[in-house]
Amino acid sequence: MQVDDVDELIRRPVMCSVQYHQDQPLEYYCKDCYVCTCIKCSVVSHNRHTMVDMQKAADEQKVQIVETLKKVKEEVAIFEKKMKYQTELMNKNKAQISAAREKMNETVDDCIRLLTDHKAMMNAKFDEINQAHQKAHTTHLENFQLTVTQLESSLQQGENILERNINAEILQTKPVIIRRCEDLLNAIKPLIYKPPRVHYVVEQKMDILDRVVVSHTDPSLTLIEGLSGYETEQMETHFTIITRDSEESQCYNEEDHIRCDIRNYTENSLEADVEFEDDEEGCYTVMYTPYCVGLYEVKFEVNGQPLDSSPWRVQVIPHQYQFDFRFGSSGNGPGQFNGPYDIAVSDKTGTIAVSDYESKRIQLFDCEGRYLREIRLRCNCTSLDFTKSGHIIALTPGDVHKISLFSEEGQFVEYIDNEHLKFPFHVSTDNEDYITICDQESNEVIVITPDGTELVTRITASEHEQSVTYAIYHEDTDRFFVSDSNADLVNVFDEDGNFLYEIGRGRLLHPVGLAFDKFNNLIVCDTGNQRLKVFTIDGDFLSETEQCFHTPYFVAVSTGGDILVTDYEKNCVFIFQ
Repeated sequence: MQVDDVDELIRRPVMCSVQYHQDQPLEYYCKDCYVCTCIKCSVVSHNRHTMVDMQKAADEQKVQIVETLKKVKEEVAIFEKKMKYQTELMNKNKAQISAAREKMNETVDDCIRLLTDHKAMMNAKFDEINQAHQKAHTTHLENFQLTVTQLESSLQQGENILERNINAEILQTKPVIIRRCEDLLNAIKPLIYKPPRVHYVVEQKMDILDRVVVSHTDPSLTLIEGLSGYETEQMETHFTIITRDSEESQCYNEEDHIRCDIRNYTENSLEADVEFEDDEEGCYTVMYTPYCVGLYEVKFEVNGQPLDSSPWRVQVIPHQYQFDFRFGSSGNGPGQFNGPYDIAVSDKTGTIAVSDYESKRIQLFDCEGRYLREIRLRCNCTSLDFTKSGHIIALTPGDVHKISLFSEEGQFVEYIDNEHLKFPFHVSTDNEDYITICDQESNEVIVITPDGTELVTRITASEHEQSVTYAIYHEDTDRFFVSDSNADLVNVFDEDGNFLYEIGRGRLLHPVGLAFDKFNNLIVCDTGNQRLKVFTIDGDFLSETEQCFHTPYFVAVSTGGDILVTDYEKNCVFIFQ
């Protein structure tokens, strides 16, 4: 068959397949039954159905097919574009892998070359040291041998005279022999050559920071002072390393490599900041501040060799805060208080801000408690904090849905509006200036963005009415610590508001203010018991202050680690070292 024959066959009229209608072509389309019919079928079987000309129906269906095919074609184009983009990405990825592989090979080849050169240099250094020691050894042996030869010569001469036993010879040679022997015996004796110890200290393998150390320091004789049977508070502490030589004399070599690791014994992890001070006389002062209480393991190495008595164990006990001084008195004048509430310290300037509740003002002091200035408010201020930029963020419940922002100089900056606030009681900020608010009416902890436009987190923090008084965010663990004054607890939640654990059951009475000290411990204003109490962030009780307060409401920590506490009834601020 030719092409024309096939086209003629395709376009030949389609005949009806119904019995007795086979001679009739299909000319109509039943919209009710969705079938093509002949004229007889339209009369017999579809006389009350909606019938249209088959050509018209085909044209309508063709439009739908065209639209569908258009969508398919567009989808094909999209996928072809994606395939092209995928191929381009893969090609770029191959190029990146090739470049990275090439760089890696170059780096490794360079390292191999450097290590080969370094190996040759170190071997040459060892040969040089060995030759120098061997030369010194040979010289000392020659001096010993010369002395021995001279002594043996005099000895042989004297023995020969005594053996011959001739009186005249003995009398004549005696002064010469004795003088010669005495000169040899009184002569300066050659010293024993003690070669210095040689160590190969690897400080960092891949960076090739290793070196050959030639030093008289003997690690086995090095002393540690201040560690035997040691117990210390959780504070900056120090001890001393004294390097000594084989003669047990204190010695110093600038190339000596001293290493000290202080690890938490239970977790076997670095848990202290370590610093060295060197007096360049062989005395090294090691200063460290442990992060938490517990048993620590202290290890030392001198020129790559561990000390004989290493490791040591140090028991770190909780730091005991000691009262230093207090400032403020009752009254409405500068530096006086009429119900001090919240307190905060600026990380930038060290300025202390105190909300003077009944006097409707914020008073500012320097780090020594000296009065600086005041910020007058329209309403009572229940809470305040410093932002990272140095502004003062203040909570005045009388200004519904608003948080006030002031400069440290006292100028009003702006209001931060937020519709989620009902009766806010306490406010704090974190390192990203997100604002954490305790709302006493809803018993929720609400976290909003710095501009107040977005809600970040909402935590239902208590079942008791008006019980949530303070909330603070701990950034290292991503946890919220919330005072529940009616339940006499501090509850801990994760970032999503899930309850984790509680702190202080049976130890706290009406807790309010919270803070984290420089040792990463939780400070709690135990208002009902008129004390400050210290816990680990996991809830273990550590220590407490003496009962010197009447109503300790809020607490803050200075940049130097001092604790500042407001006393509402005594109208003053207590400072603890």
